[in-house]
Amino acid sequence: MRYVFSLLAIICFAVVLIVPASGAEELKVGVFDIQRVMKESKTAEGYRQKLVKEIESKKKAFEERQDAIVQIEDKLKKGGQKLTASQRKSLEEKHANELKELKRMKEDMDSDLQKADRDLAQKAFQEIGDVIKKIAEKENYTIIFEKNSAGIVHFKGTVDITEKIITLYDKR
Repeated sequence: MRYVFSLLAIICFAVVLIVPASGAEELKVGVFDIQRVMKESKTAEGYRQKLVKEIESKKKAFEERQDAIVQIEDKLKKGGQKLTASQRKSLEEKHANELKELKRMKEDMDSDLQKADRDLAQKAFQEIGDVIKKIAEKENYTIIFEKNSAGIVHFKGTVDITEKIITLYDKR
């Protein structure tokens, strides 16, 4: 009796696996490479250029402050002997204050740039996510994986939709 029941269970399980359910949806899988999208997309390149411009503008003010510090150091080295004690002390205090300000400016600049980088990346990822949703709905994808974060080791090129994502993202 036990043997018959086990055999019947195995046959039922095999039938379920072999015979597809009527009206079952076809599984359509897509894969994309976010690193490639971020590297090749003109829109993402525009965001990178915006960040570079922001870096350059902040870098200019930073370099001006550095130059001012170098000038103070030169005055102390070259003309320090000619200065009175109070003038020398005043110049040394100004130098110390400028160094503190430069350090604060660098910390603020680094923090601002990290925030800008995060904000731009978040905006790009949100937009890319919207593009992926449009492609998924339009072409009836059941599931779409990101190549690197999904732990995918191999996939056929026919399921790679990275180029579609780049094209649609750049049209936005």
